[in-house]
Order: sequence, then C-alpha cells, then structure tokens
Amino acid sequence: MRKPTLRLTSAVRKALLVVLVLAVGAAGFLLARATATSTTTAIAGGDEANASAAPAPAATAGIPTSLSPDVSAIRLGQVSSTTFEAAEDLPNAASVAMGYRVAAGNLKPEQLAGVIAQQFGVLGSPSSTDEGGFTVGGASDEAPVVTVYNDPLVRWVFSDEQLTPGQPVDVDRAQEIATTLLAPLGVPVEEVEWEVLRDQNRVVVHAWLVLKGLRTELGWTVVVAPDGAVVWADGFAATLVPVPGYPVLGARDALNRALKPGWQFAGPTPWAGIGASPEMAVPGPVRTVKGRPALVAGVEVLVAERAELSLAQFWQPDGSLLILPSYVITTDDDRRWSLVSVTNAFIDVRDMVPAADVAKPSIAVP
Repeated sequence: MRKPTLRLTSAVRKALLVVLVLAVGAAGFLLARATATSTTTAIAGGDEANASAAPAPAATAGIPTSLSPDVSAIRLGQVSSTTFEAAEDLPNAASVAMGYRVAAGNLKPEQLAGVIAQQFGVLGSPSSTDEGGFTVGGASDEAPVVTVYNDPLVRWVFSDEQLTPGQPVDVDRAQEIATTLLAPLGVPVEEVEWEVLRDQNRVVVHAWLVLKGLRTELGWTVVVAPDGAVVWADGFAATLVPVPGYPVLGARDALNRALKPGWQFAGPTPWAGIGASPEMAVPGPVRTVKGRPALVAGVEVLVAERAELSLAQFWQPDGSLLILPSYVITTDDDRRWSLVSVTNAFIDVRDMVPAADVAKPSIAVP
C-alpha cells in the first residue's frame, strides 16, 4: 500500500524594514533650524557609542512629518519572537511508526442518504446534487432535509431549522438523545469523547472520535431543541484505516528541520491543553548608536528537553484527514508542543496558488 504524503505548502516570506522618521514640532523650537553645533544627550544605560554620538541629522522635505499613508507601522506592541533549540540529551533515534488515513471503502452516498433520512424521519427518495452528493426531503424552506456529500469523509447533514421557545433540556438528556440517534449509524458511542454545550435555549452535543487516547478533529454533532426534538445533526461515514511503516526522524533532527526557513508548518505547534506560561517582556533600556535610537527586540529561546512519539492530524487539499506520527516535545518552561516527525519523502511541499486557479478546491472541515 502506498503511504499518503502530507501535502502542505510553503511561501517565500520577505521582510520589509520600514524606518519611521518623525519630525516633532514644539513651541519655540524648529528642527528645520537645527545647526551643525547641536549636541546630543546620551540616554542612560547606552553603550560607548553614546559618548561620541554624532548630531542628529537635520529634517528635510523628504522625511514624513506624520504617519501619512506612505508610512506604515510594521509591528504593534513589543517586538519579540520565539525560537527553539534542542537540549544536549534530546533523543535522536530514527524509527518507524503507524499513521492513519480516511477511507470510504464501499460506501455509496445515495444509499447512505436513505439510511440517514430514515433514522431522522425525513420522507422522500434520494436525489442527486450538482456536486455529486444526494439529498432527501427539503421540499420547502421549512421542511427537514438530509444531505450527503460526495467527499473523502462522506459527510452528512440533517437540518430541521424550526424555532422552538422554552428552556433548554438537561445536558444528560441531550446526550442520551444523541446516543440513541448516532449508535444505529455505526458511531462508537462508548468510545467517543462527549462535549455538551448550551447555545441559547438549545443544547449542542459533540461526539469526538478518539484514537489512542487522543481526540481527533473528526466527530458527530446533534443539536437538541427545548422540546427534545433534534433540529440539526452532522457527521461522517468514512473510517480511519491504519497505515503502518512511516519512517520517522529522530527528535533532534525533526526539530532542526522545523526551524529551517519555509518549514514552519512542521511545528513546533502548541499542544492542546498545555499549561500557562509566565508572561514575557522585552527588557530595557533603549540604547543609542551615533545619536540614533536602536530598535529593541526580544527573543525567547525555549529548550526542548523531552520528546515522546505521538500523533498529529492534518487536513488535506482534497478534504480528507491524514493522521501522522509526530513528536510531543516538552520545553524547559514545561510547555508541550507538537512536531511533525515523518521523513521528507512523505511531505509534499508546494507553492501556494490563488484559489481561483485550483480546479476543485475542497472544504475540509464540516
């Protein structure tokens, strides 16, 4: 079986340095009248360059006197960035690990539309759509409708947009209703991660697919009205198929690759549920060089101290989901980060193009 590759994109990033020079006027003082005999006072905390600083240049007609449309700020707030480095004992052993891909198998969208419609009590026969999917019902704008999409996930949606007044149902009751509806559709209701939220007077029930203890971005949703009726539901019918044998870089090599220009997509990406970190600030003071203030920028260097092999999920251009072996690294501030670990042969880097130039762009996330 040919292993799918991670299709991600890179773009050439260019930094534009904009120097803002402001001419400041005050009563009784004009920069235009500055003379060669002007003196410059050193800023406390500066370096030796301050002692022999040259006079500030006189204002000229070519220097903007305000924040005109020709002058734009390139950064708001403090100027800072974050980078990573590997601890000396960070593991770097290459290995092989399991990935997962989405597969529809022998699912037929037309048949699935009939099954979903029967489960939600929608009358009618499946009719094809211009996009290759199928719908049942929807004879009027107010009528309930089921739609099944012809995409890699085989997504489906039930909609009955009625407005029912009243108080929301109990969250346990809403989850019970969702379980009763989803179980006959093959949803592993005993293994999913449930998330129940209130939205005004409706209750939204999410059932997230869990893989090796990790919650994926694949799931099912049921929205329950105050009278207990289901007014919306969505999900997918495809399955996750194991793909063994992905070659994996050592943690140190994976981190060094991610720090190269154009590889930011590989991480490190903040891991869901990481602990809070202390707020960082750029220290002062501002020094001057030959009478001119220097830009003060801060760099936060995080040291990757530990790495464990895990999984990470990525939406593909065709609307499918690819789950790949990835590291979870822990830095010296006890934060955790996700880091792509598969070798370069399984990462297909492409230049971005305008969406209008793509023959059939897909909407990946329901």
